[in-house]
Amino acid sequence: MRFESFSFGSIRIDGTTYEHDIVINGGEVRKRKKKDSKKYRDAFGHTPVSVEEEIPWKCRRLVIGTGTRHSCLDE
Repeated sequence: MRFESFSFGSIRIDGTTYEHDIVINGGEVRKRKKKDSKKYRDAFGHTPVSVEEEIPWKCRRLVIGTGTRHSCLDE
């Protein structure tokens, strides 16, 4: 899987541009399901990632994009 470019609001992976939040798990890309985190939206001004979401939390590498800054956590 090759991350070709990213900017605020979009990311290009293997020739496909996504303009919504995504989750990659086991090489499969899917749209992020924010429903379980929406209850925190008013407190943060956006929908944050929460432990209640279906995120592969026990992955080897978790990458979270926050606007133009990106964080990468390795286990």
